[in-house]
Amino acid sequence: MKPMLVVAISLLAAGLAAPAQENAPLSKAPLNAEQLAVYHFVLAESLGADMIHVNLAARTTLYGIDGASGGASCGKNLQLESAPTLIHTFSSADLASLGGDAVTLVDPAQGSKDVQANDPERSMGKGKSIDEAVRNAFAHGLFTLSEIRFDRTHTHAIVSYSFVCGGLCGHGGTLILEKTSTGWRRSGQCTDWIS
Repeated sequence: MKPMLVVAISLLAAGLAAPAQENAPLSKAPLNAEQLAVYHFVLAESLGADMIHVNLAARTTLYGIDGASGGASCGKNLQLESAPTLIHTFSSADLASLGGDAVTLVDPAQGSKDVQANDPERSMGKGKSIDEAVRNAFAHGLFTLSEIRFDRTHTHAIVSYSFVCGGLCGHGGTLILEKTSTGWRRSGQCTDWIS
């Protein structure tokens, strides 16, 4: 895929993720230990071992597993369970499993507004240096996780993520994970984008 097309798709994905979150029905069940372990792995993998601070959307999204950022062929060799139809809400009780003090739960709609208000292009237009504008954008960026699609044996999981910090600031992708005796590890990647 051409780099400009990937950027265009990623910006479209960032714009479409919020409405999907707001309109999808919410699960009443809390996230279980297995789901939290997958989400912890994705956060640690995406943010680095030191788990720098991140604003995490307080709700998962359905967008990205079968949509443009996930690709219909993602996990095609796995016997996947049905795609999730409900989204989950992260609770303060989940924070210890996700990354503790490194994670702040944020309302997705408010997080999107904060991203727009702190877009590096806007900050530089107000006189901030490039470095200062980017640091500020990262501090106000929004990390969003999709629902997890497990295979029937729950030894593989597919999950999409995005970190958006402005119109041309962010990254994300769709990962295939495999459960091992020591925990989850990346076994493949369906998509990867950066803007």
